[in-house]
Amino acid sequence: MILPYRGLVMLALFCFAAAGLTAQIHVTGFVADSVSGEKLIGGNIVETGTVNGAVSDNSGYFSLWIKTPTKIRISYIGYRPLEIHIGRDTLLEARMMPVSELEEVVIAGIRGSRPGMVALSNRELLSIPALGGKPDVLKAAQLLPGIKSQNEGSSLLMVRGGNPGENLYLLDNVSLIYVNHLGGFMSVFNPDMINGLEIYKGGFPAMYGGKLSSVVDIAQKEGNMSGLKGTFSVGITDLSFSVEGPAKLKNTSFIIAGRKTLTEALLGLASGLSDAGNSIMMYGFHDVNAKFSWKPDSRNSLHLNLYQGDDYLHYHTGKNSHTGKSRMNNIWGNWLVSARWRCIPASKLYSVHSISYNRYRLVDRKRYDSMDGEFTSEYLSSVKDASFHSDWKYPALNNWTLHFGVQASLLTHEPNRTRQSNLAAQKPDEKLRASESSVYLENRFNFFNHITVHVGGRAVYYASGGFSNNSLEPRLQLNVNITKGQSLNLSYMSVSQNSHLIFTAGGIMNNEVWVPAGSKFPEAVSKQYSAGWTGSFYNGMFQAEFDVYYKQTGSLSTYKEGYTSLMGDTDWQSKIITGGRGEAGGIELLVRKTAGKNTGFASYSWSKTTRRYPDINGGMEYTFEYDRPHAISLSFNRQLNDKWTFSAAWLFMTGLPYTPAVGRQLLSYEDDNDYLEAMIYGERNSARMRPYHRLDIGFNYTKTTRRNRKAVWTFSVYNAYNRHNPYFYYYNENSTSEMFQPGFYDERNHSMSLYQASFFPLIPAVSYKLYFDRNVQKRYRENQPEKERKSFSEKLKKYLYMED
Repeated sequence: MILPYRGLVMLALFCFAAAGLTAQIHVTGFVADSVSGEKLIGGNIVETGTVNGAVSDNSGYFSLWIKTPTKIRISYIGYRPLEIHIGRDTLLEARMMPVSELEEVVIAGIRGSRPGMVALSNRELLSIPALGGKPDVLKAAQLLPGIKSQNEGSSLLMVRGGNPGENLYLLDNVSLIYVNHLGGFMSVFNPDMINGLEIYKGGFPAMYGGKLSSVVDIAQKEGNMSGLKGTFSVGITDLSFSVEGPAKLKNTSFIIAGRKTLTEALLGLASGLSDAGNSIMMYGFHDVNAKFSWKPDSRNSLHLNLYQGDDYLHYHTGKNSHTGKSRMNNIWGNWLVSARWRCIPASKLYSVHSISYNRYRLVDRKRYDSMDGEFTSEYLSSVKDASFHSDWKYPALNNWTLHFGVQASLLTHEPNRTRQSNLAAQKPDEKLRASESSVYLENRFNFFNHITVHVGGRAVYYASGGFSNNSLEPRLQLNVNITKGQSLNLSYMSVSQNSHLIFTAGGIMNNEVWVPAGSKFPEAVSKQYSAGWTGSFYNGMFQAEFDVYYKQTGSLSTYKEGYTSLMGDTDWQSKIITGGRGEAGGIELLVRKTAGKNTGFASYSWSKTTRRYPDINGGMEYTFEYDRPHAISLSFNRQLNDKWTFSAAWLFMTGLPYTPAVGRQLLSYEDDNDYLEAMIYGERNSARMRPYHRLDIGFNYTKTTRRNRKAVWTFSVYNAYNRHNPYFYYYNENSTSEMFQPGFYDERNHSMSLYQASFFPLIPAVSYKLYFDRNVQKRYRENQPEKERKSFSEKLKKYLYMED
């Protein structure tokens, strides 16, 4: 018999209610380190004897229903498991004891508590060898399937066919606009501040929006509550430090970390000597992170964050017979300040509220001295973002959790402000103001511990000038546990982006310009469909993931053909083309080993990404600039003994596409008495560079200094077998690095050939990191025999005369 519609609804409600009545006890809380008080991200909380469980989020928070008064087991890699008896609704803080270094294993595995998301802990980030001997967060992420680099040495992320401006970077849930140093060579995220990293490649939770391709959610440490400690590190590229500990106010802690390059003086000296002192180039960067945390009680905590980072490139030339002195200064970077209040107002209600201010700016100043006088110019591009976010979680029933919230941002864009000393009247400043508000709701349903459904969406309102837009972004995710440790998942998401990143990659100077959506440049949109399988074997020692996805994007914007910069152009909008469409699809496979002396992972991905713009490539579809169909990565770590660890990473990717030249032609010049020779190019991105591959290896040597301080020497080799990977291709008459510049035709037969430029050969590096801990030092001094104190003159006399 076919039941009527009302009967089906009643049956569904009955099943839902029946599932909801089987559990009576609700337990929530935080997972933390028992020594430092630092929250542990990705801890596993399981009801003993069942598969019912939860995972602690990037604040260490978890929520779990259990059927009867029973025990829960909490485990985290590198810590002793906890078993806690629960007899009623409970709010707890699970403090876990770390095992000794001799007991623990180095973990290189990656956890994933939600399909489409991968995560790395601070320990995992530090175990992957990196260029310059210092770990880099985003370069480590590039080893994961579906995430690729823009070019060699770059920390820019291309996620599932997206571009660098389509990634949402969150620092303690606050958006950060610019995330790279040295033109993408290094990321701005200091690993000494990072507690954990989560990357969503698809199936975004409803709380995330505003970017098309990925969410990179970075949780910072809160500072050691037990005592003052810190680090000092020196490498071939920079100096870094961190200091953390309890503040003077009760239940407060702080952490401060900073980095500064060592390159300015060396580059200035080298450039001056190479050009006989006629020109000097200096580059450097710095960044500073600070965080203050106050926990007045178990239900409330307040966190204040500060980030400031700048890159600076200076180029000076001396006076000669042809030109006068010149000076160029290029500065770009971020300011970020935020306050976050984490609150549990009721046993089943969890909330996080934050306010933030973020400013990114790019400044280019020039000055020329000549016989006609002094000429100065200044170019400025900036974005300011003042935001508020309120996020709530409420487990209404044991199988139904509500996740909802509101977000609001006020933005000020200044894409192109130009000042020139030779102009009597300057162009008025053009500031484009915009506001973006959103509300979101996500329902999480769990049926019989086998089927989990996330369904919800975002409603977004955007206004800029006289332009406004409303959009709905539905989200859906289904996860089915087919056997113990095996599950299938499906997901769909719709997302929009109301700011366009216009940039050209490849230069050391930053040229990123953010343009707000409006009547001329509508918001970009994307839809993504994905399906996958996850499996766990041998008690979780081996884990595997397989995903397939398809993504459509629309209303994309970029430079028109022939343009690479907006600087100095009063009609900058004429350089940008919109109406672009893109398609991307692929498969991803990840296998990892998470326990034992040998750990690591292997990944493979295949993808295809295309673009189509009305006035690029004749309006025909073409291969995306960053399309790399095949990518393979292997990461291996081994704890050799209590002092030495070894790590290696191998990466292979299909070469980047490029546009080949198919011929040459002569163009008339002015009065047609002279001719210019120019190249004729074929279909856009119709050829490929050689495949990219390299091997990185690293050794860490841990020792104890004479003053009982921990110290780590890191020895690494980037590109160990010295592969000459192509950075770009160019045409020339010979193999010199000087580029061919088409000029006046002189009737000679220029035999042109295609050459590649390679910038990253085998690069050895060494770094040294010293740890200090006031509590450890105090115990060390207490255990030392008392010694007679000697004056400085007595010590000097003993040294000079070698007295006993």
